[in-house]
Amino acid sequence: MAVYRHKFSGVCAAGDEWSYQWYADSIRDIGSAHAAAVIWQQNVWLGATAGNGYRDHTTVGVFTTSVITAQIDIATGKQLLRRETGLVIPGVDGGNALPADVALVVSLRTDLPQRTGRGRFYMPQPAASSLTIDGKVSADLVNDLDSSVQAAWATYNTGVDRPVVYSTTFRVTRRITSFNIGDLFDTQRRRENKVKETRLVTAMP
Repeated sequence: MAVYRHKFSGVCAAGDEWSYQWYADSIRDIGSAHAAAVIWQQNVWLGATAGNGYRDHTTVGVFTTSVITAQIDIATGKQLLRRETGLVIPGVDGGNALPADVALVVSLRTDLPQRTGRGRFYMPQPAASSLTIDGKVSADLVNDLDSSVQAAWATYNTGVDRPVVYSTTFRVTRRITSFNIGDLFDTQRRRENKVKETRLVTAMP
């Protein structure tokens, strides 16, 4: 059985790049596994139903650019084979974006209740419209992303092609049994590298 790493990339509103990834145990060849990953990303961004995808919660300047699948040597973590497909899906929210380092995390769980049995990935900056009055993630965004990811993995999973958490320390995989999305924002500071800060300097009176 092969181990694949699916990496999904895109661009933030100010030009920085974002990416997230997850792994899978699979009997598919790399071409079939890669095609399934492209469909997964489309399902997440376009939504389980029309108008309820992740793109509906990001601004027009935030979009996907590519899907990369690599077959991984489980013993070393090194790439054996690689496929890449361009995939552009722009956001549709016409408002303002939250800062580039603001992210929404999808937490992954396995049967092992330890750190090596957990994983996560970070979605790119949502639109400001996803904020609640007290600064949390709107229930609409949480519910839409949950439904989209659930539908995407339902399409990807076959019983012998399953998303996993891969431990780079112990070089083992464990099947993901659940995922969760909270209503607090997280941060990814490296997504703000290209943002130029303008400072207002005032002399002391």
